[in-house]
Amino acid sequence: MALNLNQYENSILNVGNSMCNRDYAQMNRNTTTTNQSVVDEKCLIVVFEESEFNFDDMDPDYVPSSAEVDEDTSPEGEYYNDDTENMQADIKNDPPQTLSLAKDTSENRFGILKSNGEMRRWRKQMDYCFYCESYNLNFARHVQRNHAGEIEVKKIMCQPPKSKERRNLLDKLRKKGNYLNSNEACKPVQRLRVANELLPCDNCLGFFSSRLLWRHRNKCTGKKTRDHQSSAQNILLANLKVDAQLRKFVFPKMRGDDISLVAKSDSLICAYGARYMKIHREKHFINVTSRKMRELGRLLIEVRKREPSIKSLFDALKPKHFDLLVAATKSEAKYDMEKDKYKSPTYALNMGTTLKQCAEIAIIFALKRKQVTETIKSAEAEADLKTLIQVIESQWKYEISSQATNDLNINKWNKITIVPLASDIKLLKDALVAKAKQAVEGLHADVNVKDFINLLETIYCRLILLNRRRPGELQRLSLDLYEQAEINHKYEEFEDIISPSERILIQKFKRIVIRGKRGRGVPVLFSPDTQEHINILLKYRHNFIKEQNSYLFANPKTSQPICGYKVLNKYAVSCGAKNPDAITSTKLRKHLATLTQIFSMSDTDLEQLANFMGHTIGVHKNNYRLPDDVYQTAKISKLLLLMESGGAAEFKGKPLNEIELNLDEDINAENPLSAISSDNEVVPEIYNKNLGNIKKREANKTTVTDICEKKKRRILMPWTEEQKTTVTNYFSTHIKNKKPPKKYECELLKNKYPDLLQNKDWLKIKVYIQNEYSKKKN
Repeated sequence: MALNLNQYENSILNVGNSMCNRDYAQMNRNTTTTNQSVVDEKCLIVVFEESEFNFDDMDPDYVPSSAEVDEDTSPEGEYYNDDTENMQADIKNDPPQTLSLAKDTSENRFGILKSNGEMRRWRKQMDYCFYCESYNLNFARHVQRNHAGEIEVKKIMCQPPKSKERRNLLDKLRKKGNYLNSNEACKPVQRLRVANELLPCDNCLGFFSSRLLWRHRNKCTGKKTRDHQSSAQNILLANLKVDAQLRKFVFPKMRGDDISLVAKSDSLICAYGARYMKIHREKHFINVTSRKMRELGRLLIEVRKREPSIKSLFDALKPKHFDLLVAATKSEAKYDMEKDKYKSPTYALNMGTTLKQCAEIAIIFALKRKQVTETIKSAEAEADLKTLIQVIESQWKYEISSQATNDLNINKWNKITIVPLASDIKLLKDALVAKAKQAVEGLHADVNVKDFINLLETIYCRLILLNRRRPGELQRLSLDLYEQAEINHKYEEFEDIISPSERILIQKFKRIVIRGKRGRGVPVLFSPDTQEHINILLKYRHNFIKEQNSYLFANPKTSQPICGYKVLNKYAVSCGAKNPDAITSTKLRKHLATLTQIFSMSDTDLEQLANFMGHTIGVHKNNYRLPDDVYQTAKISKLLLLMESGGAAEFKGKPLNEIELNLDEDINAENPLSAISSDNEVVPEIYNKNLGNIKKREANKTTVTDICEKKKRRILMPWTEEQKTTVTNYFSTHIKNKKPPKKYECELLKNKYPDLLQNKDWLKIKVYIQNEYSKKKN
């Protein structure tokens, strides 16, 4: 039995004989228009005329509108498609039956009735017209009849029927209207999506399941990108009023998961990210801003699990929710109650400061409005937020910070410090020089991107080895800054105080000051051979680097610099170093500062070294020195053994570095049973050895006493009044500014008054000036 479909004019049911193994997608749609049905003894296939129902231009994964989802969707959120595989499965499994087309009660739903009364449902959603803003079941016929004058429709009509280009253009127009309709119907701020809901394609604006969006992107016309999930989220959140810089730079960098979606959807988290970007304007802080926002997103998700009534971070920032915030922070920081230890103590420490900053932003948000919500006034919200800030400042250290700080310190104390080997550094440098030479020869012979990248990376690694810079500081060096810098030869006034070798270095090396940590200016020195290689690099730069990439160490085909630490690790492994893990920028910096302790450097030299490395003298003394395990094991243990043996008086007047102990004697003294043997001859040998050690100790004692007796007493040379007046007047500016004079300044004074200051060297003059302004200070 066949039913006439009255709502579609000129649509006539046609049923023909067909074999079961025939492909349903390629069957003939241009059939006769008789109103009858014929039942094959094996199967029956229903065919529609092309002018009425043409499904060739439909994406099987496409969903017209997220607002029209009803109870007929599958549990996974996918729509039933009556495709070839499902039809063949039904024919294979079911016996021959009489089928007929039946219209369902809904407007846009049809089904196939079997003889046993079972209904196999399929559906076609109504599409939203972009021009007349109406719903249509047959979108292709609607635009051809009613909007033939539109440019997009004209382009569609110009294409041959059933062509791929025609289907793509029609599909794009259909999805454009459905996207606008869904964007008005669904406000993403009101209801957050989860992983199994729908996301729009950023090319065609069609809605697809988030799990199947990648499959659509493989065949969608337009730009192919890997971060399609993140791009789809950004389109879905187009109605949000957020900072333009945040939307443009940070949102595309965020991973397309639930955490990012929650962070992007919350206005307070977005406001925190926007303020963080205003403080840190450098490009590399974009990833830091994304990480900060995701940390707050993780916290908000955990808070919602514990208290479903909380919808936003603003709702959670109340004094009554302080314990809830503490519990959520501990959960995200992986706090182990049994061990009383944090797995991520840094997250727990940072979250207290972050929550206070969010509360401050929320106060500003409340002050700008008289009514925050329908039930909460601005004054009440401000009072609650200020109270929460006071609670965090007074209680957070007891709940979170103290234990997290202890865990962080324990991890730091027991961390083994590895310093790179000198042989490995030399091996790495030789490998870099050879690789650079090979790359230069390759570029001169044939310009290719491989040799260009090799030359760029070797230059970068050589600068790291020479300057011991942080990788991020050097990789962000701009091309304009390098080209503007010149070698300064105007050092005539300092030629008398520098050595000939130092004068050559000044003339050959190029110095550029870049931005370091905490906004400090840190210098970078370029050797002559490195400058030559950079000139070759700039000669071929236009062949591989985009014009908008402003970095000297640019990554080809992108607008970003190279990743410095990965490049250094790559060559550390490839050069064949014994311990490549020790060749990192941090360990190289520690290596430089540690070895400086071998040299007798003055405080001024240490200060200049600290400024060159980009930290203060206090940080240099506390962090960049011999590792504590080396110093305490080698130096302090020697002092303790000396005091334990009672021989400390023997080494009176000697520095700790010059004290040498007979460790064989100390070890034998601590392990007397280790020398016991069945052989009786061993005892006399030990006895004679101990006697020899005693004689050596007595000899050393005599030598130390003689040295102490032969020491000359310091002869004091008093200052005359004329000397005091001359020196004070000459360095009056230094005394006023409380600045000690330099060596060459003292030498210039002595050369000016050679007879008067004959018995005073430059160091005594410097100490005298220091005493003068110290007295005035007291």
